[in-house]
Amino acid sequence: MKMELIDNVLQRMAGFLDQMQMQELKTALAVSMDGLDIRKEQTELSTEVTDNWEYSRRFLQAMVVAGSSPGTIKQYRMHIRMLFEDVRKPIFEITDDDLMLHLARQKYQRKLSNRYLNLKRIVFRSFFGWLRRKKYILENPAELLDQIKYDETLKKPYSDEEREKIRCSCQRERDLALVDVLYSTAARVSEVAALDRSDIDFVENGCIVHGKGGKERPVYLNASAAYHLQMYLHSRTDGNPALFVSSCRPYERLSRSGIEAILRRLGNHAGVDNVHPHRYRRTALTNAANRGMPLQDVQSLAGHASPNTTMIYCTVDRSKVKAEHRMYLAS
Repeated sequence: MKMELIDNVLQRMAGFLDQMQMQELKTALAVSMDGLDIRKEQTELSTEVTDNWEYSRRFLQAMVVAGSSPGTIKQYRMHIRMLFEDVRKPIFEITDDDLMLHLARQKYQRKLSNRYLNLKRIVFRSFFGWLRRKKYILENPAELLDQIKYDETLKKPYSDEEREKIRCSCQRERDLALVDVLYSTAARVSEVAALDRSDIDFVENGCIVHGKGGKERPVYLNASAAYHLQMYLHSRTDGNPALFVSSCRPYERLSRSGIEAILRRLGNHAGVDNVHPHRYRRTALTNAANRGMPLQDVQSLAGHASPNTTMIYCTVDRSKVKAEHRMYLAS
């Protein structure tokens, strides 16, 4: 391979150098390439995998290594599985038309929103992009899919009155501690569900949660959350290390779905619509931003990699904007 490369260079320089100079160039190239391992770039497709499901397994494994959350990996697995079951072709034969028809069938058969369809499109771009980089396919067919437009809906945080109604509907110290912890920490429900009693530092009133991608970050308890959490833990007689457990034997750790069910029940009892854990996270980040916390600190509290993500969570306080308009643009 080295001599082939040297000969190619000499042929290109033949019209510019005399015989002696050509010999010197050949010697210089040979010396310069001594010890180098020169190989021709492989542009042909890899044929080591022949099964679509093996491609998806390798892709999902790469997501695990990259630190994607179990929930994200589960979503990707579902969307890829649905694609394979609908488009029954080898992976390297799937075209942008196949993907478009799949999305159209999904939209009308399952009555999916455009927002959800665009999520599926993003999954396909990521999957086929990975296949292209690994040289399993020549082109990424999902690159030809245009972004699917959808109307942005304003996701409202809880008002102070709604949060108090929910707190007043709590009949167990556990539930009161739970809603206060969700609000005070602004943590994801999966992060709260994974906490153990030993994780809580009541001296500093905080703890470390493990977020997406295995990233750790500190979160904090306000006075109400710290007080009711201590009251709840002092009242427990079980030996489960989990921070929040079921109210009946065998006192198992509350799962994400268990916490969501508790909040739905509290919302129904309080007469507050759309009560779920993630809304506490949005409310906490919105209140922190509207009450003067710098954006970079709100971002740190949320555990977001980008401030743009944090801004998506934060709902602008309209009354504050109006007051500031009067202050700065009165005349």
